[in-house]
Amino acid sequence: TIRGITMSVKLYAERYNEFQHQLGQGVEQNYEAIITELFSPEFKKTANGDVLVSNRSQLFSQCENCREMAGKWTIQSTDIIPSADNTQCTIRYLLTSEKAGQFDVIAIMSISNGLIDRVDEVYYQPESENNGYI
Repeated sequence: TIRGITMSVKLYAERYNEFQHQLGQGVEQNYEAIITELFSPEFKKTANGDVLVSNRSQLFSQCENCREMAGKWTIQSTDIIPSADNTQCTIRYLLTSEKAGQFDVIAIMSISNGLIDRVDEVYYQPESENNGYI
């Protein structure tokens, strides 16, 4: 539920990709407010099995550090497949960065109490020297 409106898990996935895209492009906005609106305080994010974020307060700095290493990036959503119970979805997107190249990403996103509480991402880059993720 955002601003009193119940959203489907698919809309959460779209908002998550939009958030990542805008942050990757360096669009100026109040990211702390967006993070509070979308993510639970206990939010956890993993990439290829490594914990990147263990609570919501770490998310913005993790993304900023990533942009510093990878340069600006774009997110192009290719698939969003919601679960029947509207609590999880599988997201597939292409992340294209200035410094690290293109990644095919598959993410499983979970929603609890109207907020994103977990995202587990798998980054794949053929013939990568980046160990699979940024």
